[in-house]
Amino acid sequence: MENTEFIPEEKPQGLKVLCILTFIYTSFMGIFSLMGLIFAKPFFSFMNNLYAQMESNPDVEPKQLEQIQKLLEMGVGKFAIMCGVFLLIIGASFYGTVQMWQMRYKGFIFYAVANAMLLVSNAVQLNIFGIVMDVLFLSLYYWQSKNLKRE
Repeated sequence: MENTEFIPEEKPQGLKVLCILTFIYTSFMGIFSLMGLIFAKPFFSFMNNLYAQMESNPDVEPKQLEQIQKLLEMGVGKFAIMCGVFLLIIGASFYGTVQMWQMRYKGFIFYAVANAMLLVSNAVQLNIFGIVMDVLFLSLYYWQSKNLKRE
């Protein structure tokens, strides 16, 4: 008698954990970048008012004023574009993770390309924590990629 029982393939535990962490991170970052995109004008209006108040306060550090001034010099348009580009990159990372959750190798490719862009951005900004996290997750996903189906 032939065994016809269907046994589903089990996802490796490490891949499950990585995907869940990525789902959480990309969801939060996606929401924040979408909010930045939608509320760019009110945000800049608020920051202009805050800058005016902080400028007259002698207790405020000059470095804080410089940081706000750099943001304000960027302008609403450039800020909105940056939020939109970040949202696209985060979306690609999320899509890649969904594909890896479904055990598809092409998900790793999407994830790797999107996060390589984030790695370059973090390197340009000298964001050491971001660089370490990007390299760590890319390496861990690469290690798990051998379990994914190449279709």
